[in-house]
Amino acid sequence: MKFTILSHAGLLIEHAGVRLVCDPWLLGSCYWRSWWNFPEPAPALVADLRADFIYLTHLHWDHFHGPSLRRLFDARTPVLVPKVTTRRMVEDLNYLGFKDVRELPHGRLAHLGDDFTLRSYQFGLGVDSAAVISAGGVSLFNCNDAKFFGQPLRQIMRDYPRIDFIFRSHSSAGPVPYCVDNHERLLPNFARTDAADQFVRCALYVGARYAIPFASNHCFLHRETRNFNATATTPEDVRQHFQQVAGRAGSSSECVVMPPGSEWSVRAGFRLRPFDFAAREEYIEALLAKHGARLADFYRDEDAIAADFESFRSYFAALLRALPWPLRRWGLKPLVFRTRDAAGEHCWLVDPQRGAVLQLAAAPSDCTLIETHPAVLRDCARQRMFSVWTASKRLKILLPQASALKQVQRWFTILDLYELDMLPLRRNFELRALGVRLRRWREPVELVRLLARRVLLRRPLNVATLYPVRVA
Repeated sequence: MKFTILSHAGLLIEHAGVRLVCDPWLLGSCYWRSWWNFPEPAPALVADLRADFIYLTHLHWDHFHGPSLRRLFDARTPVLVPKVTTRRMVEDLNYLGFKDVRELPHGRLAHLGDDFTLRSYQFGLGVDSAAVISAGGVSLFNCNDAKFFGQPLRQIMRDYPRIDFIFRSHSSAGPVPYCVDNHERLLPNFARTDAADQFVRCALYVGARYAIPFASNHCFLHRETRNFNATATTPEDVRQHFQQVAGRAGSSSECVVMPPGSEWSVRAGFRLRPFDFAAREEYIEALLAKHGARLADFYRDEDAIAADFESFRSYFAALLRALPWPLRRWGLKPLVFRTRDAAGEHCWLVDPQRGAVLQLAAAPSDCTLIETHPAVLRDCARQRMFSVWTASKRLKILLPQASALKQVQRWFTILDLYELDMLPLRRNFELRALGVRLRRWREPVELVRLLARRVLLRRPLNVATLYPVRVA
């Protein structure tokens, strides 16, 4: 058995002549030229790549990357995806030309070859999933972006009492807090190291022999998002934190940094490709020089796009109709989107209480405001892609006061639920949705337990609560 790190979240596993590729974002950028692989995979790594199976963990473009899938893989390659409420992954893969798309129910074992299996586990409101790949007596827990804890995580640990490797993200991809204007003043208690601490404690709780910082190795090159490079938590930062916590916990687990091209095999152990994460700024400057002409062409094309209110109005009018009446009446407050094109500034109001989507002359001072580019806003509205928009960080959130952040996060959740076919609520009572949820009964049980701890027992919920590792 052998595995190779391909890219940010790209992983190749080989066993007995069968090759499985997970989440292959290998070419170019994603999220409207915002994200780029850091470091980029070597051309030889991509040129020689082939797959007998592909597994895609979820819909976000740094994992489900259409250009990489279409250009690098045969359309007849079987593609495995988690079976979730929405069929969006299947439909999008069919659109890309893939003929053999197989949905894996939660916890169901898939046989890929001789002594080579994959089991998919889903978690959370959306389509997040993990895969445990077992081959030749070695178990790889590709946790990726899925934040398993409690009973859902213990289910995996019961199925796989010995986990050799855990791969998990270690830096937040969400828009909060860094996309919030003046977040240092409004959100002073945010800890930049939270995601890294989750990585460490989850790996120690699982008891993996090796923990691999994964699925957070990207940088920002777009002119709107370049400033976010300073917020990254690098794999080397995570490794140092891991050593400290593991030492205090008396754990023999080891954190290993594996840049793209690094590999491990039963026969040879680790073969690590050298890369200096401390030289991040120099590497990003080199990437900007390499892709500068491409970015300039993209800016020119993007800036020629006009604001499209009709697509925006059509999308949000349908979303408002899909909301339950109590949520529309009391649960959500109005939200204003502001965008600018060659014709000037546009302010568009989404008012759930009135069920209205309106153009305004100016944004009200007491409303939460979200700024984004008209090209991004148009794509999200026309193609139902707001669920990938926030990860791009191509937005700025302006809050009238800090307490308004909860409303913004509620809006982001509503956008996800709507696009993942969980709104209107009746969609959750269709046979497909019920079958999916029944297999994942541990999640609501765990949610009730956490709420009881928080509300009835008044005990805080934190990383130590989710992953109870004894640390001296």
